[in-house]
Amino acid sequence: MNNTISSASSPRIFTYDLEGQKLSVLPKRNPFDLELQVLFSLAARKNKKRGFLFVSNVLGKHVPVNPFLPLLTGVALAVQFMSRIHNLNHVDTQDIVKALKMKADPRKVYEAVLTKPRFVLPEDTLFIGFAETATALGHAVFSVFDNAHYLHTTRDQIPFLPAELNFNEDHSHAVNHRCYPEDPEFFRNPKTIVLIDDEITTGNTALNIIRAINVKFPKTNYVVLSLLDWRTAKDRANYRELEQQLDLRIDTISLLEGEIEVSGEPFCEQIDQLDLVSDSYIPDEFKVTEDYKFLNLPDVISVFSVDSTGYQSPSPYLKLTGRFGLSSRENQELLTLARDIGKALKGDRVGKKTLCLGTGEFMYFPMLISAYMGKGICYHSTTRSPIYPFPKPQYGIQNGFSYPCPDDPGITNFVYNVPLMHYDEAYLFLEREVSRERLMPMLEVFRKLGIPRLVLVIGTSIKSYYTSRAMSS
Repeated sequence: MNNTISSASSPRIFTYDLEGQKLSVLPKRNPFDLELQVLFSLAARKNKKRGFLFVSNVLGKHVPVNPFLPLLTGVALAVQFMSRIHNLNHVDTQDIVKALKMKADPRKVYEAVLTKPRFVLPEDTLFIGFAETATALGHAVFSVFDNAHYLHTTRDQIPFLPAELNFNEDHSHAVNHRCYPEDPEFFRNPKTIVLIDDEITTGNTALNIIRAINVKFPKTNYVVLSLLDWRTAKDRANYRELEQQLDLRIDTISLLEGEIEVSGEPFCEQIDQLDLVSDSYIPDEFKVTEDYKFLNLPDVISVFSVDSTGYQSPSPYLKLTGRFGLSSRENQELLTLARDIGKALKGDRVGKKTLCLGTGEFMYFPMLISAYMGKGICYHSTTRSPIYPFPKPQYGIQNGFSYPCPDDPGITNFVYNVPLMHYDEAYLFLEREVSRERLMPMLEVFRKLGIPRLVLVIGTSIKSYYTSRAMSS
C-alpha cells in the first residue's frame, strides 16, 4: 500500500492506495494531536457495500498490541467524554496521550489511572459497546465510571431470553445486533445512553439503535463515542434531523474526526485464494503441545444459545462480559479477578514471546488478564471480518488465516497479523467450552502458524452449567 501526504496547502490530505481503490483522508478535529499512523492503517476488505477498512492500531482486534494500550484507549475516550459533556478533566490526561503516542509506559500510566477516583456521573448512565469489534472498547470506557451500567450488543441468538433490542448495522458483514439485558429495567432507568463503536462512517448504526431504544424507552440524551468519525455533512444532518424528530440530543465525540473520499473500484478476488496459511512452510511433522485451563468461574448466565446449524450449546455464558448487563459495583471485582488469573497464567508461561488471543466478542476480560501475564505479551482477537491480506509495508493486514468458528461452524472466523514461527506459545481465550471436534480446524491453523505450544483458557464449561443449575434449584 502506498501512502502519500499532500502538504502544499493546509490542511494536509493523506492518500492511501488499496490495490486499485484510493482513499483520501482529511483530518479536521484531532483533540490529542495523534498521528494518523498511531490510530490506524488501511486494508481492503471483502464487502460489497464498503471495500476498505480502517485497521485500528490501538484496539487490540486485528493488530497485536501491548494489552495496556487498548485499555488506555478506552480511558482516553472516557476522558474526552467527561471533558466535552461534563467539563471535567482527568489529572492524567497528558500521560494517557503520551502512552498512546508510545512516549510513555502504558502499564505505568494505566496503573496510575487506577489509583485515582473514578468519574462520578451526575445521573445514571448506560454505556453500550457494539459487537463485535467494540465490546472491549466499550467496557474499557465504562470501567472509568461510577453510577453507570454497561451492556454490549451481541450477534448470538439466545432463545429463552427476550431481546430487548434488535437492530441492524448497515455496512457490516454480520448485520444483526441483539441486546439481552438480564434486568428488564436496564434500559428504563438511565437518563443518558452512551453508544461506543470503533469507527463511524455514516453513523447509521448509532441512529438505528437510538430509534430502536426510543420506541420502547424514550430518552432525551445520547452520546456517540468512537475512535474515528468520518461522517459527511449529509450524515451529520441526519443526526440533527433525528434530534428534531424525536426531541432529543445526540453528542458525538471521537479521537479523530475528518472526511474521506473514495475513488476507483474495490479489490475483488476470492479471499480463500489469498489465505496465506496454505503457503506456510511449516513441516507436516510439526507438532503443537496443547494444554487446557478451565477457569470455571461461578458467576454465570445459565442459558443456551442456538447456532446457525440449529445446535444448542449448554455451556453457560459469563456474567462479567457485560453481554447481559453489568453495574459499576459489579465491575469493581473484575480487575482483581483478572489480575489473579493473569498472575497465575504468568507462572504457567514457558516462553518469552507469548501471543494472547481473545475470540470474537470475548475481548475485554482476556485483554485484562493478558495485561497481567508479564512481559513479552502481544494481545489481539479473532474476528468475523473478511479482509484481504497483503505482505506490503504500511498495509494493515500482513497475513490472514481462516477457519470455521468453534461456536458456530456456519460462520468463518479469521485471525490476522500472526507472523509464522514467531511466538513461543499462544493463549487462546474462549468464553464457553466447545467440543474438540469443533476446535480441530482452529487447532490446525495454530499448527500451520508454527506456534509450538497452545493453551486454551476456557471461562465456563458444561460442568459449570449443571453446577449453577443445581445451586439455583
